[in-house]
Amino acid sequence: MGMRGLGAALVLALLGLAGGYAVGHLTRDQPTTLASAAPVPARNPSYPVDPEKPFAADIPYPPLQAGLDYRKVTLGEAPYEWAYQVPKGWKPTVENLDEIRWRPKGEPEIGGFSLRVKLSTEHKTREAMVAQKLAAMDAGYADVEVLGQTGDLLSFSYRDPTRNTQRFNSFRWFSIPGESEAKFEMSVVGRAVDQDGLEDLLEKVGNSVAKVQ
Repeated sequence: MGMRGLGAALVLALLGLAGGYAVGHLTRDQPTTLASAAPVPARNPSYPVDPEKPFAADIPYPPLQAGLDYRKVTLGEAPYEWAYQVPKGWKPTVENLDEIRWRPKGEPEIGGFSLRVKLSTEHKTREAMVAQKLAAMDAGYADVEVLGQTGDLLSFSYRDPTRNTQRFNSFRWFSIPGESEAKFEMSVVGRAVDQDGLEDLLEKVGNSVAKVQ
């Protein structure tokens, strides 16, 4: 091979090395780029997976007001009779044996506010009733948010599964003085616009609950 051919071969070899180095440099230690993965909804979810799903509008009924006038009533028969107060003008609806719901006369039966009282016969402590109610709400309803919790009280909001409205609910349990077993249960429920009235209703009725001697 002449000098011209040898020179040409050397140039080609150098070009090959340079090309190999460039390819190696480009393919070595380069970060891998992946497409951004969007959240994948669960298969057959029990509730809507969109946390931003808006609530439906509440019924156009006047809000519950604080500072109502009350009257004394009783629930149960001796020796299981309990006394409590209800707002004047509210009418009772029998929900079950020893369970009554109270609401203003003329208010729609669905979507407004109400007071419910019940004799508790589950033979559980007030703390156990609080835990049981919270577990039931978490298991059966969407968007449950605890707003207050003590040893005898549970307040929360949730999404109504049939009307898609936001509801506010508070439960409280009562025992005979000196005992821990829950004997009397009350709850109030309503809309966002009813919250001040619901708090006042819960306090006024709760303070009036007493075992009839």
